[in-house]
Amino acid sequence: MTRAPVLAHIDATGAPCAHHAPAGAEALMQLALVGSRAPAFHHDCASKLQGLLMALDEIGELTEHGDPQVLRALAGAVEASRELNALLNTNRALTKGQGKADVTLKDLVSRASQRVGLAVQGTLPDVTVGVMVPAMTHALALVLDAAAGAGRGRSLAITATLGAGDVELVLPAASPSPASASEGLALATFVITRDGGRLWCAPDGTSLHVQLPAVA
Repeated sequence: MTRAPVLAHIDATGAPCAHHAPAGAEALMQLALVGSRAPAFHHDCASKLQGLLMALDEIGELTEHGDPQVLRALAGAVEASRELNALLNTNRALTKGQGKADVTLKDLVSRASQRVGLAVQGTLPDVTVGVMVPAMTHALALVLDAAAGAGRGRSLAITATLGAGDVELVLPAASPSPASASEGLALATFVITRDGGRLWCAPDGTSLHVQLPAVA
């Protein structure tokens, strides 16, 4: 049997998945090049955001008793800047060195689903997994996003099975899969494999499976 490279999304047999296209080399190269300058990028963004917030504060002082529409627009700009700063800090954490930590499966799935605006249905077992939490949260979010497909108000019914030293999540997969699924699943495969887990697609393409190491 031919084994797929670690960045290729696979099926249950370990062969390249026929239901999700392989990640394009050009797209992965772009992601790699962006990542290579992530620290400098984060520093530049943080500096510019700080300057923007200071400017907005000054505008707020000058328009304290001004037009209500201007004040509402200013408040919206300040809130958007703060949300952007929070997103920047989250992404900055992904580029730092990480060590494995224990996290409950419920907490991990909750963090990942919130990241992609997804409602998760189903009861998950009380089990703890040992993973690099920030990166695994992002990887699992990519898998959830690929499984749920496009649209608003998305939800996903997840089932979990405990094994000998691991836990397996089963996610029903949307058809057709989103155009972004290829790169997302390739990145998720890398992160999950690095932490001693597995990611694969059912032979008929109707579900995605994630296996994570459980803590005894």
